[in-house]
Amino acid sequence: MNPGAPAPADDAFDAVFAIRLPPRPYPGLRPFEQHEWPIFFGRERMTDEIVDRLLGHRLLVVHGDSGCGKSSLVRAGVLPRLEQESARGGVRWRTCTTLPRAAPLWNLARALAALDTPGGDGHGLELRTIAFRRALNFGREAPAALAELLGCGPRSQVCILIDQFEELFEHARRHGAEEATLLAACLVGLLDAPPAGLYAVLTMRSEFLGACSRYEGFAEAVNRTQYLLPRMEHDDLMRAIREPAVLYDGEVTRELAERLIVDGGGGQDQLPLIQHGLMLLHDERARAAGLALAGPTPGAPAWRLGVEHYHAEHGLAGLLSAHADAVQARAEQQCLGGEATRVVEDLFRALTDINAEGQAIRRPCPLARLVAVTGAEESVLRCVVDTFRADGVSFLEPYGHEALPADELIDISHEALIRCWRRIAEPREGWLAREFRNGLVWRALLVQADSFERDPGNVLGATTTDERERWLRRRNAAWAERYGGGWERVQRLIAASVEARALRAAEREVAEKQRQEARRLRRRSRALAVGLSVLAFTSALGGLAWQQSRIAEAARRFAEGERELALTARDEVVRQLEALVEAREAEAAARAAAEAVAQEARQSATALASVVDELERATTAANAPASGDGQAVQRSLTEAKSELRAQVSNLSNLSAQQAAPPVSAAPAPASGGVAPRLWIYIAEEGQRPTAEALEARLRSVRIGDAALELPGIVLVKAAPARSMLRCFRTEECRQDGEALARALAALLQSPTPSLEDFSALYGSSGSVRARHYELWFAPGAIVLSAR
Repeated sequence: MNPGAPAPADDAFDAVFAIRLPPRPYPGLRPFEQHEWPIFFGRERMTDEIVDRLLGHRLLVVHGDSGCGKSSLVRAGVLPRLEQESARGGVRWRTCTTLPRAAPLWNLARALAALDTPGGDGHGLELRTIAFRRALNFGREAPAALAELLGCGPRSQVCILIDQFEELFEHARRHGAEEATLLAACLVGLLDAPPAGLYAVLTMRSEFLGACSRYEGFAEAVNRTQYLLPRMEHDDLMRAIREPAVLYDGEVTRELAERLIVDGGGGQDQLPLIQHGLMLLHDERARAAGLALAGPTPGAPAWRLGVEHYHAEHGLAGLLSAHADAVQARAEQQCLGGEATRVVEDLFRALTDINAEGQAIRRPCPLARLVAVTGAEESVLRCVVDTFRADGVSFLEPYGHEALPADELIDISHEALIRCWRRIAEPREGWLAREFRNGLVWRALLVQADSFERDPGNVLGATTTDERERWLRRRNAAWAERYGGGWERVQRLIAASVEARALRAAEREVAEKQRQEARRLRRRSRALAVGLSVLAFTSALGGLAWQQSRIAEAARRFAEGERELALTARDEVVRQLEALVEAREAEAAARAAAEAVAQEARQSATALASVVDELERATTAANAPASGDGQAVQRSLTEAKSELRAQVSNLSNLSAQQAAPPVSAAPAPASGGVAPRLWIYIAEEGQRPTAEALEARLRSVRIGDAALELPGIVLVKAAPARSMLRCFRTEECRQDGEALARALAALLQSPTPSLEDFSALYGSSGSVRARHYELWFAPGAIVLSAR
């Protein structure tokens, strides 16, 4: 139905109740139109509530998130309900729809004028449009003037839908607040002093509610009449998905409906994505059925959509993105001959924007402006736009195939396309992000142009000039107007930068030649300097050699001293080892001599024992008388035997004594009267200065009744892992060793040598002198205690 077409009363009422189904059960991404009310399901309760409030207040502001279905609800729900319900009571309702766009008051005047003007009466339409436009200048008195021009009354009522009312605030920002102020005053007047039969509904995104306070009385009017669109319940979504199919002899299974609701995500794009997905699935199924079937089977649905027909790997959003890619490919093939151009990209970059809150929004543009911005031929761009607004696509509006005037506004049908088409929405390299960055670049160039105009020396660097020259090849003055204009100013900056770049290149070339000449002169000067240097070197060589000889002599003397100390330490160690070897050799010789003496004694004892035995036998054999000479002989023999037995006993004792372990050949001398002696052994040459300082302090230390002897400091190759004070006799360790350890602990901050008793190894050796001690330092720093 065309609400603007005149008709007799009976015909008008008949048209209200006539049901004509749209070509397809699902409109796709675009909003529902008023004539598509037969397939608009799921929001009946919201429609009833809005109608009740509208009839009570005369003005209603329906607001919600972008893309939540405000326009569809009013167009396909509220306006048809007004016409149908009131027509039953004999009341005639006329409805019209307008958008603020670039001329809010003129657009409203044209929509009102079209209500009662025949379609072919262009002159009459123009006159009535001017009359309505004049009436809108009356501010709060405008509603009464409009009602009079419309012939409103109790049985002839008019409802005006101002869709996307937030465009009014953008128009005020760009062109001034005059028209916005007049329209806001008209709406306040409609609420405060409503004329009979005149109503108005506004749809607006919720984030623009705050902007209503810019106009006197309008915020209060919105507070009294606003209606925040609620979300659809699950059952409502099921009806919106399944009911339209029944009108077309089809069926959408419950399983598919549930799957689509889940994939829709529950956000503001849920219902548009579902409608778009259902449109694609229905079109695909209808084409398949038309090819395979002659007609619907009796008693069964003509077509059916189930989960098996839904093959969206990335959900409904991915289905929409893939559809948009396919439409782009078709547009490039049909309109651009398959050439790899950026006309489609530039078109959608011009139709999208990012608001202050960082949200992607639509940005309607006139067709002529799009031709200028993209730089494409008008016929090519018209072909591309027609491809994207065709039936079954509806990504751009106005929808359909009618030829568009040059001043017609082209707009994206729904923000869901901006948010779901990956080519637009990709965060880093999507068209929207790249356009945003290009805008920043242009604004930066404007700032640089301002600086250049104040000081012609403020041009771009060579590298930046190269980049901006290439970048500007895809831009033009029409594109620059979006970001503040200044095309000619930037071109002058680029031209001056190119000239400066060439000048700098010439200067660099001259400078390079000068550097080469300077290098040649430096080489000549360097050759002369080398000759002079050789002369100076030869003259200084003698002094240097003399100085080096002095250094070498000092090093030699130092090495000699070190060598002497090393030799002294080595000789002391060798002496001690030799004494130990001699003592052990003497001990072995003594043991051998004692063994020989014992052997000889044993042999003599044996011989004497034999003599005694022989003497005993001789005495017995002689049988000398017991008196006289016999007694004398007997007595002599007895004395001889006794003497011999004594000799045998002495020899036996001597043999036993020689067989016993010998006493040490070199008994340790008594410690009394021997001064304690301390050798110092270091592991690193760097320890020597501190060791010498320690040695100096130790010279004043007394151990017992004697001063400490310090024969020297020895550098050793193999050092212990920890510092230690060695003692070699147990008694000395308990007495002198502990006293010496305490003295060292008082003189050293670190390390603290531990007292180690080596008497188990050297206690029986006569090669170690009495009161002999050794201080061994492990690798590392030696720190003396403060005095």
